[in-house]
Amino acid sequence: MRGIRPWLVIWLLMACGCAGPAASTGPGLRQQAVSFNDAGYQSYEEGNRRLAQRNFEEALKLNRLIDHQAGIGANLNNLGVIHQQQGDLDKALAFFKEALSIHQGLGDPAGLAETLNNLGTVYEAQARLKEAEETYQQALTWARGLPPGPLLALTLTHLGDVARARGDYQAALGLYRQALEIDAAGKDLKGQARRRERLGRAYLGMKDYPAAGQNFNAALEEFRRLENTNGIIDALDGLTRLALAQGDREGALNYGTRLIKIYQALGRDQEATKLEARLKIEGRGQGPPAR
Repeated sequence: MRGIRPWLVIWLLMACGCAGPAASTGPGLRQQAVSFNDAGYQSYEEGNRRLAQRNFEEALKLNRLIDHQAGIGANLNNLGVIHQQQGDLDKALAFFKEALSIHQGLGDPAGLAETLNNLGTVYEAQARLKEAEETYQQALTWARGLPPGPLLALTLTHLGDVARARGDYQAALGLYRQALEIDAAGKDLKGQARRRERLGRAYLGMKDYPAAGQNFNAALEEFRRLENTNGIIDALDGLTRLALAQGDREGALNYGTRLIKIYQALGRDQEATKLEARLKIEGRGQGPPAR
């Protein structure tokens, strides 16, 4: 996936209005599905993909038993995210396409915008930038029909990612800043941290190292305050790359070692091993990895 961690959409069913009323005699299958999905969301935010996957799979099974289409669509999106981050792009694509079909049938603008965003990240990971951009533009159409908020900010960010992948850093900065304004207006602190991290990536590509460091550090500070493990991982990754680009071996080892410890704590040993190898190789004088 070219070393880029694309933001994908994980659904919190209660927040999406998919839960519905709880059964008066106790939690029914639909409410149990919501509970499993919400537990999966929490595990994902904590960086525990394995536990998140198990919870999402259980939620999907329960929603299929009662043919709860909105819930099924949300669970499929969430499982697609997990499989994409595990590197199984074909399976992720299959989950996202099934989710898209469901949300098209429901005529759900938010569901369509979220699923199209997720689909676009798979195309981007496959270096199919034209298809990714077209898919994000479709998502943008749906997102603009909703009140300005996280979905619109996310879509603008994804379009910024495509611009950055093409080396058009000025366009990327403009899109990230638009998204940041939406986050600020909505007082979305996590969203603002995410946009700061992306601004750091753009400035790093431009070799504006002071601006990159300022944004990465601002993102890391907020993600740590929020105890958002995924965000901390992204910010530390950015700071490690920044240090390597500047030839700061000590800084790269500091940030990289902290990131390795997080991977190990999460049981993500393969990622820890890859980072260890990268730090050793680049410490011998090779340049930073291609972005």
